[in-house]
Amino acid sequence: MLNPIKIRSEELNKRVTILKSVAAKNSHGTVIYEYSTDDVENVCASIEPYSAHIVKGVAEITADVEFRITIRYWKNLNLHDRIIYQGRIFEQTVPARDINEQHKFLQLTCREKITVNL
Repeated sequence: MLNPIKIRSEELNKRVTILKSVAAKNSHGTVIYEYSTDDVENVCASIEPYSAHIVKGVAEITADVEFRITIRYWKNLNLHDRIIYQGRIFEQTVPARDINEQHKFLQLTCREKITVNL
């Protein structure tokens, strides 16, 4: 049997903003997601980096840094919502995980793209 993950509320020591996504279609019929600053939620979180990748392109180098962001359980969160922390934008890469299936905490796997121009 797996040991349950233990999280204490005091570990959620950062304040993040969740921008809700709204699906729309562009002129080509492709679904795009738009974000409004009118529909935001501020929550406490912990942010832990755990992986990094560097991709070299034609005119730039992009570093994908992946993070685990833990927040209190929030049933209205969807995969395309963005997390903002101190001006940094985090995009979810997989659906949120309900830690220990107790509806107390969610663990988000997010990516922050950092672009360095050459």
